[in-house]
Amino acid sequence: MTTGLDRLCTRLDSRQLISALGRLPAEQSLAVPCLDEHERQTLVSLVDSLTYQSASPVMGGATTPVYQDFELCYDIPPDHQLWELARYLEKRIATTIKKAGLQGHDALQFNDLIVQNYPPGCQGITPHRDHVRYRIVVAIFLLTGDGNFCTCDDRKGVGAKTIPAVPGDLLLMTAPGLVEEKPGPLHFVNGVTRRRRTIGLRYDTHAIINKDLQKT
Repeated sequence: MTTGLDRLCTRLDSRQLISALGRLPAEQSLAVPCLDEHERQTLVSLVDSLTYQSASPVMGGATTPVYQDFELCYDIPPDHQLWELARYLEKRIATTIKKAGLQGHDALQFNDLIVQNYPPGCQGITPHRDHVRYRIVVAIFLLTGDGNFCTCDDRKGVGAKTIPAVPGDLLLMTAPGLVEEKPGPLHFVNGVTRRRRTIGLRYDTHAIINKDLQKT
């Protein structure tokens, strides 16, 4: 791969990050500046080289269906440069969580990486909550495009709150284990008129358990 990550997250200010993580338990989701233009364009080139598939149109149970209309790449090779980004951000966030007096800094591992592509005019994804297996904090790089990333009070979208973010920002969302065993917020994406590319990083505790079982 010729495209290299020669620098990472140069706009992610340490003081701003500690302030953001300190507010995150109460606000549930927020965004901070992260990538400069060179970094953003480099990551766009990297994600555009991946192979995507359509998301399953419907997920969840019969009483809590989640409707999806976007493309994704979940099978990121272990030697892909995007994992370099994941490891870098993991260290930055873990260190800052500790400084902010929150929990999970000694456990956080961004071992789940998903790249999502929302074409113009797609419906995005309806209100849903991340599985409880994803813990501590969720981090999403917004690379391009528009659309609304919103938290809400119920699965009908009541009480929707748009989290302001522009390309180059890092969206953060709380998850169980950051302060207490409280689930992360219901959230959704809609209103996409320009191609929205994102990179999502999560700490999947089931992946850790499965890896340990394979060793026994």
